[in-house]
Amino acid sequence: MDYLNPSLDEAAIAQTLHAKGRVQIRDFFSPPVIDALEAALQSIDWQLVYRDLRGDQKLTGEQLRALTPPQRMQLTEGIHAVARQDFQFSFFSDSLVDAVKGGRTDLLARFMRWMAGDEFLSRMRTLSGDDRINGVYAQATMYSRGNFLTTHDDHVDREDRRLAYVINLTRQWRPDWGGLLHFADEDGSVGDTFFPHFNSLSLFKVPQRHFVSYVTPFAMSERTAITGWLIAA
Repeated sequence: MDYLNPSLDEAAIAQTLHAKGRVQIRDFFSPPVIDALEAALQSIDWQLVYRDLRGDQKLTGEQLRALTPPQRMQLTEGIHAVARQDFQFSFFSDSLVDAVKGGRTDLLARFMRWMAGDEFLSRMRTLSGDDRINGVYAQATMYSRGNFLTTHDDHVDREDRRLAYVINLTRQWRPDWGGLLHFADEDGSVGDTFFPHFNSLSLFKVPQRHFVSYVTPFAMSERTAITGWLIAA
């Protein structure tokens, strides 16, 4: 089965990515693949990932369900306190890297193995013109009410990230619900905004300043995706 849409205009995609450093590609995957990925996310017992004064943290679904209302309020206030002063994120995640390392055989783990193979990576090398790309990191993500990701550029010293990507899996969304991918200029202006169109691939070079806007309390859905980086391992 073909994973990707055979009608993609790869020359135009590559030209935009080269010129602007970012591109959003609509209808990237074939319909059976994107439908299967969307369905697979429904069975995830999501973990909340965030930062506190000690660094990156996560709470399993079981731990989250055990929190009392006062404990939830305390958790939220702690997340906001870090965001006031430093880089912060708060969203739900399921690591597909850990799924593969743990020997999982479900659809998401199989998809991660496909992304790590040459069919996908060679296509990414062609689109980006970066022959050094030879690895991938992936996680399933869900942004629900109150979730966000503050401004950062994805650069880390321990990993040679070449491109960041977002595979959007949300069928119904509104821009006033938040959860949009914004690209920020040095002066604070927003240069581009990518709406999470279902079956779109957002692809952008690293480093590049960006953030995901706060998901409003009145949002009536969750913004789901598979996200990560293409790396030179």
